[in-house]
Amino acid sequence: MSAPIWTSADIFARLRALEIPVPERVQAQGGYALVSVHGGIAYTSGQLPRLDSTGGIIGGCLAAGESLDLAHQAARLCFARALRALHQELGDLARLERLLFMRGFVNARPDFAKHGAVMDAASDLAITLFGESGRHGRSALGVASLPAGGLVEIELVAAVRAA
Repeated sequence: MSAPIWTSADIFARLRALEIPVPERVQAQGGYALVSVHGGIAYTSGQLPRLDSTGGIIGGCLAAGESLDLAHQAARLCFARALRALHQELGDLARLERLLFMRGFVNARPDFAKHGAVMDAASDLAITLFGESGRHGRSALGVASLPAGGLVEIELVAAVRAA
């Protein structure tokens, strides 16, 4: 049985319905590719929770006992931006066969231990959008800082269909 095919229009409409900002375009902030595709596998560069092209970002550093609401919002935004990057590279998210792996970095103090709970927001969104094709392996890591002071950064690995 093959995985269902969702177009970019379907996915971005669902994200907007969930009130998750969908950027019109994402761009690399340096001399690297947003997405590399090799052997039917697409690898996204890390996506930060940038609110728009003016540099606005969901930033901060989590400590034990703090609410995870903002971190969940940041994780969902990072995931939406990674999907936009995939769309830009592939032409349409209909080429996604399935998500394989998600790596999440959470800007956190040493006493924070809920990195997985932060990343659950992005993992749950992947499954909401893609069903079982969105179920993936995952790492959730705590780091001392992220570029531009971001709160979360996410990388995706996905299997893609030939064009």
